[in-house]
Parts: sequence; C-alpha cells; structure tokens
Amino acid sequence: MRKSLLFLFCSLLLAACVATSGTTRDLSGAWVDEQEHLYFLDEDGTLGLPGQTAMSGVSWKLENGVLTLASMDSPGGEVLEKKLVLKESRAGNLTFTDADGTTVTWKKSRARVGRLKGTLFYRERMALPPQVVVHVQLYPQHSSTPVAVSIMPASGSGEIGFCVYYLEQTTPASLRLAAAVLCSGETLFATQTDENITSSGEPRVLLYRTMPGENQLPPLEAPVSYKGTLHVSGKESTVHLYLEKGGLALLTQDGDRNQYMGTWMEKDRNRTIEITRGALKPVTATREAGGGLLLSGLSSQRVQLQPADLPWPSRGFLIEGEIRNQGGRPVFSECNSQRDIPILPSGKGYSQLSHIMQENGNASVVLEGRIQEGALEASNVFLVKKGGVCSTENYASAPLLGTYWRMRKIDGKAVEQFPDQPEPHLILRDNGQASGSDGCNNFFMEWKRKDQGMSFSNGGSTLRLCPQGEEQARAIHAMFARVNEWNINGSMLELRSKNSIVAVFEAVEM
Repeated sequence: MRKSLLFLFCSLLLAACVATSGTTRDLSGAWVDEQEHLYFLDEDGTLGLPGQTAMSGVSWKLENGVLTLASMDSPGGEVLEKKLVLKESRAGNLTFTDADGTTVTWKKSRARVGRLKGTLFYRERMALPPQVVVHVQLYPQHSSTPVAVSIMPASGSGEIGFCVYYLEQTTPASLRLAAAVLCSGETLFATQTDENITSSGEPRVLLYRTMPGENQLPPLEAPVSYKGTLHVSGKESTVHLYLEKGGLALLTQDGDRNQYMGTWMEKDRNRTIEITRGALKPVTATREAGGGLLLSGLSSQRVQLQPADLPWPSRGFLIEGEIRNQGGRPVFSECNSQRDIPILPSGKGYSQLSHIMQENGNASVVLEGRIQEGALEASNVFLVKKGGVCSTENYASAPLLGTYWRMRKIDGKAVEQFPDQPEPHLILRDNGQASGSDGCNNFFMEWKRKDQGMSFSNGGSTLRLCPQGEEQARAIHAMFARVNEWNINGSMLELRSKNSIVAVFEAVEM
C-alpha cells in the first residue's frame, strides 16, 4: 500500500514538473529499453512488441505524465498494465520511473517495424460472446517457431480484424499464418491448416468451429527444469525453476540463496502453469511455442525461461513441515507444497528426526536439507513444535464458497470432458448445499466443514443417459463419499482423504 501511494504521489508530482516534456506525438514510433526490448507505439494507440513471441502488446496511452502499457501473455489470460512515470524527454531519449522506483531509459530505435493487417471470418451463423481474444501467429515457411504474434481482445461476430507487428529485417516475405478466436481460454474458432500469406498482403482468413479439446498444447512432461535472468533495479539475478512429477516445484533466485518450494499444476485450457508457494502469492508461467516459459508474478518484471538440464541445488536450504510415522519410518510433509517427501537415512538429521517422532509423535519441524531424486536428505533440525501443525497458510486466490470449481483430476488421473456433455464441476453454497455435474448428470448434495475438515452426504442427481463417461461419473460420486479434508492452493482446490489428494479442482470465472 505504501509503495502504491508513493508511486501515485511521484506520478502527480512529476506530471506537474514535466508537463511539457513529452506528448503523444513525441512518443509514437519504435523505442528500445536497456534490455534490448523493442516497443512500437503506433499512432492509433496500439502497442506492438515486435520480436517477442511469448507476449503481445495491446495498447498504450500517455496521461498526466504517466505512460500506461497494456499487454497480454496468454490467450486465456487478462490484459496486464505497466505504468511508467515520465521524468525526462529529450531528442531520441526517454527517462521513466517504474512502480519499483527503478529508472528506466528508452532510446529511439531504427528498427523497421511492419504491420500485417487482415480479417478473420467464419461461416457459422452464431454470435460470439461480448468479448473474445484473437490469437494470430506468423511462421516462416519451413520453421515451427513463430516470428511474430498478436494476442488482442476483440468483439464482433462474423468478421474480426487483426494486426500483427513484426520486424522487417528478420521476417521473410513469404509466411504461414495460424489464428484462433478464444473465450475464457477455450478455442471457439481456429484455422484448420496454416494459411500461406505474404507480409505485404491483407489476408482474409477462414476459421472453423472447434470442438472442446482441439488446438490445445499437450500436457507438460515432468521432470523438467528451466533457467532465465531477472532484471531488477539495474541488477541481474539467475532464476531456476524445477518441476517434478507429482506436482512438486522448486523456484530459486540468485543461485541457492533464495529458494521457494511449492506445487505446480497446469491450469485453464491453455495449460498455463501455476506455481504455489505456501503463503506467498502464486506465480504463473505461460508456455511458449518454442518450449520456453514466460514467468509472471515473481516481480514487476516478467522473466523468460528456457529449458535447461539443471540438477537440483546441491546446497541445503531451510524447509518447514510435519514429521509423521508412515509404516514405522519418518516421512516429511512439506508445509508450502503439502507433499509427502521420503526421508533418506543417509542424512545427518535422520536419527534426530526418528528420535523426535518416537518422543512426540507427529511434530512440526524446521530443518536444513536438500532434495535428492525426490527424497529429502536432512542435515540439521532447528525447531520442533509438538502437534504437527504447519505455521504457514497457503495463499488462496479464490474463495471456497460460490466459486465454480472445474474438476481437473480424480485419484491422480486427468478428468475427461466429452463432446456435447457438461464439464465436471462443483459449486459449494454457504447454506450447506452443493451442486455440480459429474460430466453426465447434474448432482446436488449436502456438505459440512469445520476448519480444514469437510464431508458430503445425502446426494441425488438427474438420470440422463450419456453415451460416454459413465465410469468416470461413478468414480466422482464415490470420491465425494471419501472426502474428509480440503485445501486451497492458489486457484486450485484439493479434496483429501486421509492426507491423500483424491480430487483437484480449478477456479473458473462464472
């Protein structure tokens, strides 16, 4: 809050002092920042980010000395805004201050930026939702890596215009174009095959109606690791991201010094990755066509990550969790991720943990350790708290009540959605009533909760005969009868039975 008030105060102060230092006409054109990122401020207020394929500019405006840049980094996401306070405008140079108080410098660029304008149309007689997202990608003829992309909110029906900004010096004249129209992350219309076009033309491209599940990225295969560089206040720090099987994630900054353990899961139909880190706000990663990720939420700057074959950090780090008895051996349940991690007997702290478990039963501990091939090697135990209750609370970006919870997994398996049938989901009301769908029939039942405990009872459903999904529907009803705990991690709801996750749901805007 203090940072926001300070930023607003500085904005007004600088606007008064530098009222004549920059106008909309002065700012139009191509600019490059200190990280060599190119911004094209079109005269009509559209923002182009030529050369970037993981994100797309939407619009720009200059008001009261504050430059607002709007962009999108996921076809199913929201428009993101970045504000820069204009401090000084000279011939060919602009100096700003960002929300972190960092000085940002832009220089006039000689890059030649081209505009490809065209029209998308479809033949079906149907109205689109009030607002959709148009996603257009340009590819060289013999390459699977795009050279330009446009992700823009749009409205209208039948015909929708688009504009893609590209670098003339690196974009061939002969191209392939792929396009889609999406709503809430779901593809409504898309090109069946790439269209052959020229950069000098004004293509008119036919789109076809898609079925649920079409034009989606395949699931991410773990384990996988990524590496990138974060630029903050003129300094660089290395970011490593490790995604393991079973949903365990480790995010490190600046080597082994700052490490955050948590969980990861692909959300929405674009398979955006959400990484939850206990009480910290989740970060998200948009998957790129070339296999990289665009990480958001770690700071005010987004970080581009590329696949890298990285071993887990060799140095130990502090980790908090619950020590429990599992078959006569201690097992560690990490607080942030709430994942059970086997403990290696080779660690110096193994005997100490075994003694703690024998003396206290379940207990919360803070220890120094490292992860080796999915298991914990404990070196030192610093704090013991009898009772086994984690001291951290997970960050919840969606409320339990009244949220449309789309079912993602049941007993570790991905939930299927079948054509012309409702998607499995759950809605919990504050009057003790729950409703939803098992993917075939609608159901209703009663539910109760006390703290993290939860139970379902007295259910009923419609009796529709569905051509597909009967086995999955039966498994869903059987799952609800086993639930005794719940947990929200970011935008994901986990239903548990005896400390095991039996179902995972994703929050969806109603």
